[in-house]
Amino acid sequence: MRISTIWAWNRWLALSDVLAYNGNDVLVYARDTDCANEINEHHTSHKYIGDKIIDKKIHASDNLEEVLNFSNYLVIAVPSKSIVSILKEIKHIKDSDNYFFINATKWFADKKTIQQTISEHFPVHRWLVSVLWPGFAKELIDKNITCLCSVSNNEEQALFVQALFSNNYFRLYTQNDVIWSETYSSLKNAIAIASGIISWLWYWINTKSSLITQWIREMAIIWRIQWAKEWTSFWLSGLWDLILTCSSDESRNFEAGYKIWKDNSAEEFLKHNRKTVEWLSVIWVVEDIIQKNNLDLPIFHSLYEVIYQKAKPTDMLKKIMLRNLTDEWLLYQQLKDVS
Repeated sequence: MRISTIWAWNRWLALSDVLAYNGNDVLVYARDTDCANEINEHHTSHKYIGDKIIDKKIHASDNLEEVLNFSNYLVIAVPSKSIVSILKEIKHIKDSDNYFFINATKWFADKKTIQQTISEHFPVHRWLVSVLWPGFAKELIDKNITCLCSVSNNEEQALFVQALFSNNYFRLYTQNDVIWSETYSSLKNAIAIASGIISWLWYWINTKSSLITQWIREMAIIWRIQWAKEWTSFWLSGLWDLILTCSSDESRNFEAGYKIWKDNSAEEFLKHNRKTVEWLSVIWVVEDIIQKNNLDLPIFHSLYEVIYQKAKPTDMLKKIMLRNLTDEWLLYQQLKDVS
């Protein structure tokens, strides 16, 4: 079958490669003409995936209208900050209620999940499924075994996308906890920043393990506030994604934490960063939840102060460690109190 991917970027070129490997014809929207030409002529995209070669059944175009006319199956795969603008472009060119949206973008757009944002712009559409991504693009193109989630409120739709992508090296599991799956897969990027920060000072396994454990407690409190299904957090869009992005310097979020610690400030990083690091908005969203519900979430709050209040990471780490001592059981009681 024919499938359109919007647009040519690292992990979503990898997803397009999976679809092409499974026998589908894929047309990718590349805003950069040189990028489109490179894909068509050499089956590479050095800017996004280095020297990896993608399937020859993948073609590219810098013309969005051509891509939209190629197929009603749209893999929406753009940086989250661009999701609203690209949806407006699509609607302007071809306002259709016959789209099958396969969302591969995580994060928030104005405090909304990506599925909520797509539904606002296209209130009448055929289907909407998210493919939530814990993995690195280059490994997927190398056919390393990878597992993801096909997430939708509609079981039939989730099963269709599961079958569309799954093969001998790529396996999808269906999931119906849409809002929390999207939320969790976004929130873990904030903790990857903290993981990168502490790793720069050569705090390693002990510190990182303590950080992740404390963060799981903070997330559990947010679960209760948001009426989420807790088991979602221990599956692919949750715990595995957390382990992946906190453990490897291939993660842009982890790398960002390194740079912030090196300068003992987020200011220089924010001023000079040109990479897409999708965590800024989620820290702001969580701080809003903290303030509205009077919550004690020291890691998330410290990240907010580092990013938005110009606090120094060294000072915030010391502040976390010198908080009032407490009993672990009391932490559990706090979790019960927000039920």
